[in-house]
Amino acid sequence: MFRRFTVFFIVFTLTFSLLPVFEAPHASATSGERSSGLPARTGEQIAAQWAKLMQPKADYRKPYSTAPATSKPYAAGALRNDYIQDGVNAINFYRFISGLPYDVTAAAELNKQAQHGAVLLAATGQFTHYPKPSSDMPQDFYEQGYAATTSSNIYSSYGYDDHIVARSIDAYMEDSDVGNLNRVGHRRWILNPPLQRVGLGQAEGNDGTSYSALKVFDSSRSASTPFHYVAYPAEGLFPIEVFKGTYAWSVSINPDEYAEPSLKNVKISLKRVADNKTWTLTSANNQATVGGAYMNVENSGYGSGPAIIFRPNGITAYTAGDKFEVTITGLKSTLGASQTIHYAVEFMSAARYVASSNAPGTTRFTDIAKHWAKPAIEWAAGQGIVSDIQGPFRPDDNVKEEEFLRMFLESADVTVAPAEAGARWSAKYYDYAENKGYNLPGIEREQLRPEPITRLSVAELVASAAGQAYTGDEAIRYLVDNGYSKGKTAATVAGYAGSDPLTRAEAAQFIRNLIEAGFTLLTRG
Repeated sequence: MFRRFTVFFIVFTLTFSLLPVFEAPHASATSGERSSGLPARTGEQIAAQWAKLMQPKADYRKPYSTAPATSKPYAAGALRNDYIQDGVNAINFYRFISGLPYDVTAAAELNKQAQHGAVLLAATGQFTHYPKPSSDMPQDFYEQGYAATTSSNIYSSYGYDDHIVARSIDAYMEDSDVGNLNRVGHRRWILNPPLQRVGLGQAEGNDGTSYSALKVFDSSRSASTPFHYVAYPAEGLFPIEVFKGTYAWSVSINPDEYAEPSLKNVKISLKRVADNKTWTLTSANNQATVGGAYMNVENSGYGSGPAIIFRPNGITAYTAGDKFEVTITGLKSTLGASQTIHYAVEFMSAARYVASSNAPGTTRFTDIAKHWAKPAIEWAAGQGIVSDIQGPFRPDDNVKEEEFLRMFLESADVTVAPAEAGARWSAKYYDYAENKGYNLPGIEREQLRPEPITRLSVAELVASAAGQAYTGDEAIRYLVDNGYSKGKTAATVAGYAGSDPLTRAEAAQFIRNLIEAGFTLLTRG
């Protein structure tokens, strides 16, 4: 079926508070060069979130709970909640793979505004941020719609028999047509670190064109997200499903750390590791074309701040296993010091990812051959989460609180300094947990550290590490609702058995479940 879609954007400027400097636990930069300050995602995490967030569940043929009216009497109507959620899920997936917080939600008042904007576009057939009203349109209806179109990403599609709202997010993230290439403004709004609340609307015009609006100019996130820059594709593993050969690469820099960059000074080196093919992109590549080499520096107020945008030529598609190294020079800090950005990207398939570490292996443990948790224990040993020693693992012994904390942090590649002379071996792990605001009894009561950890304490630790202030049953519900635990006897609060201690075998399985469900630690300065 013939398909056409278009996306527009406008400039909208926000001012952000000073963000603290933070070094990422997965930094790929060499000495003297700066990585993004955001966590790199593992293949298991990306694959899990792809399955969870990028498979729309709502019936796209029935998107409305109340149908809109695009002629007199005009009515905004409303989208079904599950249909909206599919769009929100897509936003969160793109933020997840970029290392950003991925708990964006749809707000009812913003959905209403976006719906008015979509209906205005559909009613007038004008795909612009500044549509004029139909002659019979009430002034108040027009003003509500106009307020939305002038403060949203907007999208149009003709003959596209699919989930319009979910696909609009894909189009915003692509942003690589000639009209959008020099800004990638839609992408930068979606990858804006302070983004927390959005609104989504959709309507169909009389000619069969569908219109969608995304209220995304938001910075209501209460906790700051420390970052040096936001790269797309992000450093580390990145899925080929959402990045084609003609797509632009972009790096949005933190304006509190970097001086406004200059097109004439910035230089890009993009090297393909397999054959050392290197693209050098400068201001000489500033002419936007359909698929040619391109480079631009864009300093308008889209999302988090200035962006460096570039694209190599001659690449028709990226394939799983392709590795690229990016080096950006010609930048300066706000204090005038020269800065270099360097990171590496390895492409993977989110839909077909198979991690070798997930395959059962062998260990030197002497007491797990017939144990139900053997695969999880072998996996944990392969990941370095537990030490593979010659001897018993004691899978049915209770795991101590300090042991579980170490496993939990090791699973996230958190580096913890050795304990000081005379201090208990776990002291630095607790210092780290306290500094990050985690909820764990042994932080305040040291005598509990060598005692068995309860399943409730595990739930509260995980919730707090994700930035959620849940305790008691709420923490357990958080784990169960997000698929981080299936409970002990059932996926319910009662079935979770919060008062029971956790065994060493259960701890290994629990950590593996978290990672495979896409859990990541909230990084706080």
